[in-house]
Amino acid sequence: MQVSFRRQTLLILGLAASLSFALIVIASDEGLRDRLGTTYWVIGLALIGAILLVLAGYVFDRTLIARLKEINQQATAARSHAIDVAETANGEDPDEIMGLARKIEQMARSLQQSEASYRAIVEDQSDLICRYKSDGRLTFANGAYARFFGRRRQDLTGQQWSMLAAGHAPWRANESWPESATFETALADAEGRGCVIQWTHRAIKDREGQLLEYQAVGHDISVRKQAELALREAKEAAESADRAKSEFLAIVSHEIRTPINGIIGFSRLLHETPLTADQLGHVETIRRCGQTLETLVSDILDLSKIEAGRLEIVPGPFSPSDCLDDVLRLFSEPARKAGLALSAELAPSVPPILHGDQNRLRQILTNLVGNAVKFTEQGGVTVRLRGEFVAADDAAATDERPFRVLCDVIDTGAGIPADQLPRLFRAFSQLDTSSTRRHGGTGLGLVISKRLCELMHGGIEVESAPGRGSTFRFQVLMACRQGDSQLPFPRPVATAVLRPA
Repeated sequence: MQVSFRRQTLLILGLAASLSFALIVIASDEGLRDRLGTTYWVIGLALIGAILLVLAGYVFDRTLIARLKEINQQATAARSHAIDVAETANGEDPDEIMGLARKIEQMARSLQQSEASYRAIVEDQSDLICRYKSDGRLTFANGAYARFFGRRRQDLTGQQWSMLAAGHAPWRANESWPESATFETALADAEGRGCVIQWTHRAIKDREGQLLEYQAVGHDISVRKQAELALREAKEAAESADRAKSEFLAIVSHEIRTPINGIIGFSRLLHETPLTADQLGHVETIRRCGQTLETLVSDILDLSKIEAGRLEIVPGPFSPSDCLDDVLRLFSEPARKAGLALSAELAPSVPPILHGDQNRLRQILTNLVGNAVKFTEQGGVTVRLRGEFVAADDAAATDERPFRVLCDVIDTGAGIPADQLPRLFRAFSQLDTSSTRRHGGTGLGLVISKRLCELMHGGIEVESAPGRGSTFRFQVLMACRQGDSQLPFPRPVATAVLRPA
């Protein structure tokens, strides 16, 4: 092989020398240059190119042969080392070592295939994907990332991650980075189109948990942001329209009450004048219709004020016993005519004087007791009022102790099916249309009561079953002031009982 290589070397050098001699002869003959003209330069350049090709081929062959010799020497050394290891490994078979080497080679190929598949998947993504070291220098960027910033990937590699460089990331280059984080940035792409990118940053670790690098994936959420903005604007517009509707309803309801009061007042005056029996019946009908319309307008006015946020709770000192007595007196006559027993129980835990909105508490009791009397055919209605003090951090500083008023309104009516209980506290919702036509009502009383309880930091609930009556329980938060009353002291339970005649 060495003889053959030497012969090849001599031939190549001889050919190069012949070509060089021919080039020198042609260059030295001036007459030949005049006779050939431009052909002379073509021949000269061709000879020079031929000489360079011959010399380049010779250099390439020499380099290739030297590399092959080096690889052969390394393979021989590795083979010798493997044989030595196999001989010294307690007599193990060298074939096992070769099998292990083949497995390692297969694993390397599998790793290369996995890396190629990963890069293919990353390149097909429309999200911006990049990897960077702990100092923020990029080690990889996919095509989408490069196109977004209008840069070549070769130029991006080694540069600092753009979010760190521009200060959009929640951390800095010299700070400790979280292993995973998500943040949003408003950016402009290479074409100047504005968009919102959501970045997901996470650490890449090996099997031992050692940090290798970080990866960030940027997803364009501009469409979602625009949809959220449109939804928020639509919600604000709807809320504004709803407030305008509620305010309009409140104004109209307030204006309607003026002529209604006139109708009721003049009907009462007309009722006191000498009239025939038929005329008295007509006047009574006018008065009842006016009162019904007044109740309806009052309910609509209260509900519209609540919906518009214009109903205010006005606290003040009052007697819960007097408030309960006022409600009982209001329904004593309807209960007597219906043959119902109307009773109330005031627990000794209730202070004699409370600080709260007496009118709203009376309104809640009026709605609940009125419904109970209206829809109870036989038996009676019982009102139980009790309460408890609530712990507060600043009670000592203000000389005021929060007090939660608890009340139960129990009736022996027909009861309410379980599937109809959720409809009770909906506006203009009536469970039994036949009975409501007979007894009247708008279906707003329970809704208003629920909203009033919520405004006073409480709530309302109901327990009922067909044939077992109903129990409405509500609670509101009031206060007991030191200057208004004493702390609760033992006293008999106040019970007012009204029996049917």
